[in-house]
Amino acid sequence: MKGTAALMNRITYGVVIPARNEESSIKYTIRSLKRQYLKPEYIIVVDDGSRDNTSDIARKEGCYVIQLSRITKANATGTPYLAYVINQGLKELEALDLDYVLISGAEAIYPENYVWDLVTRIHGSRIVIASGMAKNELIYGVLSVRGSGRIINARWFKEVGFRYPLNYGFETWLLLKAFATGYKARVYKDISFFLLRKTSMNPRKAYFYGKAMKALSYPTIYALLKALKTGFLNEPKDMVYMLSGYYSNLINVYDDIKNTTRYILVKEFLRRMLIREG
Repeated sequence: MKGTAALMNRITYGVVIPARNEESSIKYTIRSLKRQYLKPEYIIVVDDGSRDNTSDIARKEGCYVIQLSRITKANATGTPYLAYVINQGLKELEALDLDYVLISGAEAIYPENYVWDLVTRIHGSRIVIASGMAKNELIYGVLSVRGSGRIINARWFKEVGFRYPLNYGFETWLLLKAFATGYKARVYKDISFFLLRKTSMNPRKAYFYGKAMKALSYPTIYALLKALKTGFLNEPKDMVYMLSGYYSNLINVYDDIKNTTRYILVKEFLRRMLIREG
């Protein structure tokens, strides 16, 4: 145990938090990160054109703040623009000799052992991306590693560019990139954190999810089943919007993970079938 503690005390990581008009929650996210057993070396808040006190609060909490100008009022969730926002924070961490990078939303509250529990499980292994799960959310497999709350092996991340691609489905692309390069990703059901805002589906989000499936080369049958499930669990119109996104034109397809996508989806399908039969 002492050896593990000594090793973990040498682990370094930085945090990137994209935020827009998050003055009501961001200080709680930052404080929960600062209370971690394994404390971050850096916390970078990328303020995406907030019109409230998000930046001031982040600075008061001791964070480095990057302020961006924004010309649109639209929510960035699910769009390539969110990748751009996160990348501005990653640029600040790239030159540093870090072991890990943590990506967090501005409304997440982490238990004190969150990072410790993740790192002690993956350090020195082939797992280069991992997350816990948000309380009361469901997960379905390795592609359910969260975008917020995920920790990434910084050395491996540098090998694949230390950036998210400016395309739909960029968070899932990174998971598939891990598999494509011979590594693993993992979501842990017994490691959890809390969200101050419940994750929900809406037509706009469903539309972008459909675009992401197309960009990631998800087979048509998978996209249809995913849309049907979304419509059943939420609103029927969400199904329509998701399929509309999947069949929309001018989608940039990721050429580097096409074969990996199909392999992982088939593997996950067979795994679930075996679990049901067992």
